[in-house]
Amino acid sequence: MQSSLEPDTLRQTQACPAPDATTPRLEPDTPAAATPELVYDLRQPDGCSDGFYADVARFSDEVLAGIEQHAAAVLDGYTRHVQLFLRETRRSRGEYAIELLTLGQVLRRYGGAAESTPRWIVQLARELFGMRRSSSLMKPVADRLRAVVTRYFLMSRIGRKATGELPFPNGLPRLIEWLHATGEFEQEAMRLHNWRSFFDTLSQQEATHSIETATELFDWFECEADRALGPYTSGVRDFLSGEYAWRGCREDQVFCGKEPAEYHLCMVAAEVMNRGLRAEFERTAKKAILVPTCLRGVHADTCRAVFSGVDITCAACDPACTVNRITRRMRGLGAMVYLVPHATGFSRWLERWKAAPQYGVVAVACLLNILPGGYEMRARGIASQCVPLDYPGCMKHWRRPGIPTGLNEDRLVQIGTGSRP
Repeated sequence: MQSSLEPDTLRQTQACPAPDATTPRLEPDTPAAATPELVYDLRQPDGCSDGFYADVARFSDEVLAGIEQHAAAVLDGYTRHVQLFLRETRRSRGEYAIELLTLGQVLRRYGGAAESTPRWIVQLARELFGMRRSSSLMKPVADRLRAVVTRYFLMSRIGRKATGELPFPNGLPRLIEWLHATGEFEQEAMRLHNWRSFFDTLSQQEATHSIETATELFDWFECEADRALGPYTSGVRDFLSGEYAWRGCREDQVFCGKEPAEYHLCMVAAEVMNRGLRAEFERTAKKAILVPTCLRGVHADTCRAVFSGVDITCAACDPACTVNRITRRMRGLGAMVYLVPHATGFSRWLERWKAAPQYGVVAVACLLNILPGGYEMRARGIASQCVPLDYPGCMKHWRRPGIPTGLNEDRLVQIGTGSRP
């Protein structure tokens, strides 16, 4: 794909065409043919995700080049600010570019909701989220209340265009509070705190220009990503108009209600963040692989995984189980494999690896967990890499009934053993 990010292109993206309904599907005899309702599928069009990794690498190069062309001065200023004033360990230029795109994405998608949601609702949502995290006994009650608040007061406002009554960057604190209140954007909100700090050092005109640059870049990204990566997310809109629309009140409404562009941003973020952390990861002497329990096979209900503190390891009880196969393969290459029950347990796991700098950690996760997970590992100083699941299938978020998920195991071996993909 040839990049179309010419000097005037950023202001022309509103005319982006709708997704092509003729996007090729897998042939009937491919693994995904039996599950056409997959929300995303990295195995398009031939049943293998190798093509996706080639596509996302090429597109990431175009994205980084486009951001550099149009926002080099913004990135220069922000890089100096976080290193000299916030004393943050240096990150790659690409990672700061992804942050700028993330800023544009949340402004476009959630800025109007943050502006129009009453402050007491935001405060209530934050308190309920804090309750679910602080008390396992109160978690079911908190989640039920959060589901109602989210459906009727937060989700109903998502996608609204900001009126300008609370202009950005002055409205950025309110947006950050709204993101925290959803419980789905903690890591992104923390990065936006840094951008807010940077904007406070600029004149109003300079800060406004930076905000406009971020939103215009995201508009461009949204259109170009749909062309480059859209075939891999062709199931998102069917999911949103079908299964998702009939669910009613659930605490994961914001997480599952994301648009294709948000999946595409996670795809590019995974590629760019892996590049930024690659050298540090390769210097670690040991490797740990964290895999989600949704990778287990059809006998997941009778899984005899071994628990030892926070460690959950495979007991090899099911010869057909993907976790069993990965464990044997990675153990032969000198890496240990651990299961993580759910994304909510991820932070607890990371405390261990933060205290073990000799380990490089590879996290396998659903695509929408890649960006926040990468930010969190980065913030904790963990030398990490990430590998997205080829498709989602857990019953908690995506499917009734759930199905075992899968990933590109060769890619995992390349990443997890320190060899370059």
